[in-house]
Amino acid sequence: MFKHRIVVLSLLLVIALVASACTNSGNSDDSSSTSGVTESTDVGPTTTTEAPLTTLPSGAIPGANSPSIPSDVAETMRQEIGALMLDAEESRGLPFLSVPTVTILDPDDFRQRVNTDLKEDIDSDELASDEALYKLLGLLDDDANLEAMLVALYTEQVAGFYDPETKELVVPVSIDGITPLQRVVIVHELVHALTDQHFDFNDEYERRLDEGTGDDASGVLALVEGDATYQQFLFLEGMSPADAVQVALEAIAIDTSVLDLAPEWMQKDLSFPYEQGLGFVGELVATGGLKGVDEAYQDLPLSSEQILDPNKYLRSEGPDDLDPLAVSLDGWDLSDEATFGEWGIRTLLTNTVTPGAATQAGAGWGNDTYRFFERGDDAAIAWKYAGETEQDAEDLVDALILHARGTMGAGDSREAGGGLLFDGGSPYVFIDRVDDAIFFIASTDPAAGADLREQLGL
Repeated sequence: MFKHRIVVLSLLLVIALVASACTNSGNSDDSSSTSGVTESTDVGPTTTTEAPLTTLPSGAIPGANSPSIPSDVAETMRQEIGALMLDAEESRGLPFLSVPTVTILDPDDFRQRVNTDLKEDIDSDELASDEALYKLLGLLDDDANLEAMLVALYTEQVAGFYDPETKELVVPVSIDGITPLQRVVIVHELVHALTDQHFDFNDEYERRLDEGTGDDASGVLALVEGDATYQQFLFLEGMSPADAVQVALEAIAIDTSVLDLAPEWMQKDLSFPYEQGLGFVGELVATGGLKGVDEAYQDLPLSSEQILDPNKYLRSEGPDDLDPLAVSLDGWDLSDEATFGEWGIRTLLTNTVTPGAATQAGAGWGNDTYRFFERGDDAAIAWKYAGETEQDAEDLVDALILHARGTMGAGDSREAGGGLLFDGGSPYVFIDRVDDAIFFIASTDPAAGADLREQLGL
């Protein structure tokens, strides 16, 4: 549902994924990986049986350090990162075309860099419109500040990142040497650097954010993050049991208080590129090996539906054709025209129905499009959904009725023009199903809602 513009700070929730997987890894006596990832043992340096070189000389890795960092600490970190570069190359099956720039920062400089990049990437006007939409749909409380929530979330979760604009890996200093968890994090980000060099996906991702449906950008991000997360887990499997346990202990110790306070739907939505992307990439590897993942960068996923059901991607089954809505409101600003997608629908229904019912309601997605309007403190949306079958539309209508009554607080409904009208409370909501299509209208201003309904001939 979010337009995940902040791909630069890509670590969010990877820590949680690592922690969830470490228990099994830590209890295993088998530290080998069937993927060809470098093995690690309790004693001795990291080695590979296929290449005698186990690290890059620290002087061969470009980049700067905070002035406060002792030179020997920076050199040791660069040597360790050099070894991880070779691990990432071997596991991912791609060579670095150039050695990535590595910037090592002390805590204050790292925090400042994160905040600076966040300010550059965040569009306050866009987030204010998103906030108004989420409040209209019952996803945020009236006093919520979406921008402040996201800044706090990303600041809390980032422990290193790859910046595709500067082609730079940015990591915080580790005075006592890079810890096992930090190694996992760095491998994840190095995979971003590696795939960026080979496939240069960021321009297309940004184009889809600016010109696409939003849902198509989610497909790209899930591939990118799923790829890095898949390799992160392979690296974890190659760790010694002791190091894997240490990863879990470090992850558990991380303060996630901001994340824990975020709405459940937001937590799920922010984890989508990592969790669902991991499943998508795993299916590509199972059917076509790493070559299948490489080919996906040449033929990028078109929707969140293709991420959730990789077989639809493999069959080249894209969204159904759907004409954009032609509605408008005099005196109102058109703030957004986009697509929720299958994942967005499931996210919308997080607090309305059970997870299974939300999955079922979204699974019949063929396509959708909405137009969102604002005028001062008022907001209005006209949304059209196309199901793959009439039964798919019926399943979603049932869930949307519950959502309007409960989560949105629209109150009771009555039949009107073949649909259901919720006009006794706030907001105004109208829902109608016509064969396999659904029309959903909501507005804080009943007159605007009625206007949209009339324009759609409902």
